[in-house]
Amino acid sequence: MRFGLILDGGSKPGHPRDQAFREILERAILARRCGFHSLWTGPGYLNQGWHPTVLLSRLASEVPGMELGMVGILPLYHPVELAEQISTLDVICGGRFVLAAAIGWRDFQFRAFGVPPGQRLSRFLEVLDSLKQLWTQERVSHTGQHFRIHDVPGAGSPMQRPHPKILIAANLDPGVHRAATVADGWLISSRATLPTIARQLELYRQGLRSSGRPGYVAAWREMYVAADRADAIATIRPHVEWLYRDRAALGHNRALPEADRIDVPFEQVLEGRFILGSPEECVAEVQKYRAVGVEELILRCQWPGLEAGETLAAIERFGRDVLPRVTE
Repeated sequence: MRFGLILDGGSKPGHPRDQAFREILERAILARRCGFHSLWTGPGYLNQGWHPTVLLSRLASEVPGMELGMVGILPLYHPVELAEQISTLDVICGGRFVLAAAIGWRDFQFRAFGVPPGQRLSRFLEVLDSLKQLWTQERVSHTGQHFRIHDVPGAGSPMQRPHPKILIAANLDPGVHRAATVADGWLISSRATLPTIARQLELYRQGLRSSGRPGYVAAWREMYVAADRADAIATIRPHVEWLYRDRAALGHNRALPEADRIDVPFEQVLEGRFILGSPEECVAEVQKYRAVGVEELILRCQWPGLEAGETLAAIERFGRDVLPRVTE
């Protein structure tokens, strides 16, 4: 099993941006030293986040050999611009880039880009198809509902052939089926609970059998290693509660299965989502994901307001006390 790190779990208003960037850089360097396989960033538009390809390009020279992944909200992009950004970054990081293509759910981002939310799926599919054409064809022509590209050269060649690895980030069953039929793998949301993951993995495998694709399963998870579960909860609770209240207020439940709602009591938020507690408890939780067929866990141990040192300590503990026992 492989392990990745989510670089930025968000900042509360007023946190200095230069300080936040230095903290991200520290986390990335420590994760490499601790044996993590990949580093990930999400779509940061208008959320005090970071432009994903710009951030990863800056980090690439600090973490040679690591896979670099981003969640990209495809409906917000023009395919030519995104194809060039990704092919450039794939070369910079030595052919180790991964795109997790997402449909998006934050209404304010779609309003800002002037994209009607009702066009999310059609734009997602059209951008995904156009990206593959731009990366694999010497000349490209495309006439779709949203984009028209007439007889132009393809994008700059990425190192990975025929194109960089593409996962689909999906919460709902149709997206899971789509991941099995048109992508290289499926990225499971941090909001998905373990019972939902087990159920949807059956759907994913059915889709792989139909498509003939080998598939790949990665899952974003929340993680904190401490002396024991009580100590971990005491450290992270106010910061996790703030984040989940914020996401629920933004309407994230609309993009989740009913069983995975996040407007629930804190104890229920933890259930089936968090790898939490002592090293022994964390090892036991990791084994549950291995048992259902997850191949990579991409971990977040930083939430808005959590002290940077607490996050670094969790990364170091995981690398020292958990990772060697689950990668043997």
